[in-house]
Order: sequence, then structure tokens, then C-alpha cells
Amino acid sequence: TLVGSVMAWVDAEGDGVIEDVFVREPWRQQGIAKHLLHQALTYLKNIGCECAVLKVETANSSALSLYHAVGFKEVSEEIRYERDL
Repeated sequence: TLVGSVMAWVDAEGDGVIEDVFVREPWRQQGIAKHLLHQALTYLKNIGCECAVLKVETANSSALSLYHAVGFKEVSEEIRYERDL
């Protein structure tokens, strides 16, 4: 059973990128996401990345808490625009 996932890759500047961190509802709050992030960060470090970046919705308080817990720091806030067509 797939309970969670994380994607880690290297961008054109050589920075590690972490995306699509998720854990299915029944398995949340058990440290799985934190473990996945540690594995992704270890992988990126082992292949020579000096930093890792990720994006998160500012309203996603549980994700913000998780990312702070594993050492990420906020460096900017993105504003998105939308309009109906």
C-alpha cells in the first residue's frame, strides 16, 4: 500500500527541489512525511546539492510546521493572481 510520497530533483542552477510531499489521511501524524523529507534531503546532499527549495501554500499550517521542523526557513512569499474568463 502506498501511504506517502515525495519528489526530489535538481534544477538548472544545481539547487535541490522538493515537491509533492504527501501522506494519505489514515497514516498522517506518524512521522512519515518527516521521514520522507529527511530521505529527500539526504539524497539531494549526497548528489552534491548545497541547498533545497520548496513551495507551500501560506494557509497550509500543518505543512509549514513540518517544513520548519526539518529546518526550512521562509525566504519569500509568492502572490498568485487569478481571474475568470
